[in-house]
Amino acid sequence: MATPPSPEVPLSDLVFTVLDTETTGVDLDHGHEIIELGMVRCRQEKVLGTYSGLFQPSVPQTDEALRIHRINPAELASAPPFAEAVEGVVDFIGETVIAAHNLLFDLTFIDTSLKRLGRPPLPNWAFDTIRLSSELWPEYECHCLRCLGPSLELSQSGTHRALDDALATAGLLERIIGELENRGRGTLRHLHPVRGDFTWPDGDVHCRLRERLLEAIDKETTLELVLYNKDECFYYRQKLLPSKLDGGRLFGIIPDKDTETAIPLYNVISADPARPKPAVKLTTEAQRTQRG
Repeated sequence: MATPPSPEVPLSDLVFTVLDTETTGVDLDHGHEIIELGMVRCRQEKVLGTYSGLFQPSVPQTDEALRIHRINPAELASAPPFAEAVEGVVDFIGETVIAAHNLLFDLTFIDTSLKRLGRPPLPNWAFDTIRLSSELWPEYECHCLRCLGPSLELSQSGTHRALDDALATAGLLERIIGELENRGRGTLRHLHPVRGDFTWPDGDVHCRLRERLLEAIDKETTLELVLYNKDECFYYRQKLLPSKLDGGRLFGIIPDKDTETAIPLYNVISADPARPKPAVKLTTEAQRTQRG
């Protein structure tokens, strides 16, 4: 196995695999599986190749999943299982750097699918284009593919079909790299890459996330979560005082609303302690008004 590239490698020297999955549902505890995978290999604004595959699942799609991606069950009935395609999938990715829009979701399904077949998780560097788009363009309220396409005048937006969404993400990545290089941030390190085991539920990526959440629960720390609901193609931020972890869901109270909510962990892009609101320094006139 080749040594992964150094974080200081220039972005212009890297080959990326941008990928997206569609699944039978979102609950790996109930055996949900990948039914479609789209991938785009690219370098320096050039598409070097694409991959698109449908896979026959061993569990039926949920009604919610079917409503979103509209993949005809009859198409899946005649498709091969993922096990028959796995060699081609791994070979296509090769030693490239992986990009995905909501990386946690896609790589969790891929690494878990590999484990079910007795294979190791992907060893590649990987990064999340949602994190980068929200960092580079914080003025945009939503960072889902459907909203970023028009906002950034990209040629393609999300459709909830795997190859279409991978192509849309590849276009977004091109814009991200250009913006980073314009700001003097032109190496792999500036993509905030990670390497780890995304296998559900015991891969080190999920263990580290749960450790951070459990620490926040123990210390009663309010978190600022960056979330992406892939099913609804909706990006949002939410402050939460976490109360417990139960399986794949985080429970907590939304401040100022005193309502409990449950958030699937696969929706979490980041979870950091919420910053306190800065104190407002009153002018002399305002102080007089308060006292009087």
